[in-house]
Amino acid sequence: MAINIGYFMSESIQSFRRNWVMSLGAVITIYLSLLLVGASLASSMIVGQVVRSVEEKVSIRVFLKDGAAPADVDAMNKALVADARVKDVTYTSKEKALEEFKLTMADSPEIIDQLEVNPLPASLDVDLEKPQDVTAVVEMIKANPNFIKVADRPDDPEKSLKYGQQIVNQLFAFTRVLRAVGVVFIVMLAVISLIFINNTIRIAIYARRKEIGIMRLVGASNWFIRTPFLLEGTLQSLLGAFLALLTLGSIQWFVMPKVKEIISFMPVSLSVGSSVQISLILVLSGVIIGLAGSAVALRRYLKV
Repeated sequence: MAINIGYFMSESIQSFRRNWVMSLGAVITIYLSLLLVGASLASSMIVGQVVRSVEEKVSIRVFLKDGAAPADVDAMNKALVADARVKDVTYTSKEKALEEFKLTMADSPEIIDQLEVNPLPASLDVDLEKPQDVTAVVEMIKANPNFIKVADRPDDPEKSLKYGQQIVNQLFAFTRVLRAVGVVFIVMLAVISLIFINNTIRIAIYARRKEIGIMRLVGASNWFIRTPFLLEGTLQSLLGAFLALLTLGSIQWFVMPKVKEIISFMPVSLSVGSSVQISLILVLSGVIIGLAGSAVALRRYLKV
């Protein structure tokens, strides 16, 4: 068995070298396919982390009009506190809102200097027990008759509400589009990879047609003849997977730390477990592509 494995590997490598142009084309195509797969998986995991991070900070802010009756504001506050889905309600005055704005704009004092009056409204800041309840709580607020009385935009009450679920929905929409585009490119590159492997194996079969004929005459089994070609396709795919992993690893080690410095407020790193998972998926995908392309070529061009 050890002799056969050595023979099969030797034959696969020699065939790879003889048809190096086609083999290189197959490796590059597989590399691009798996690189896109890896990038899509990593992007999905990172976006998932960002979404979870945003969800944990989801809250609702109800902007109050200037001069709102204290009784109406208190009634709105009590209605929110009484809701089991609400964790806490905090009243933020106009003055405190301006102080928070000044802290946010500390690097641009000229903007603060141009403010002649305080343009910021007071608000009720609502923290939730579960971020998933944000839409239901928003609908409850809209249905409360006191909301229209205290909203700073009674003509368009929707604009008197600010809640993080809007950002979460936008992130999910972006992710769906990103995945759809990624799937299209992955399928296209996977098909091209199979075609390249198919053609490479076909050329290898043609180049060794006399040797294959002699093997048949001396009674070599079908699998003995086919195995080197299957290994050749697998070798091409594994090389493509290795290059994809090398590229993704370089991005994670050298590029991602710089990105994280720029947007330090967002979780844009991959855990060791996620990296291992992506690596296993890429290697397994490479093996499947290599075996599939080789098997199709053998079935079509090698009659044994």
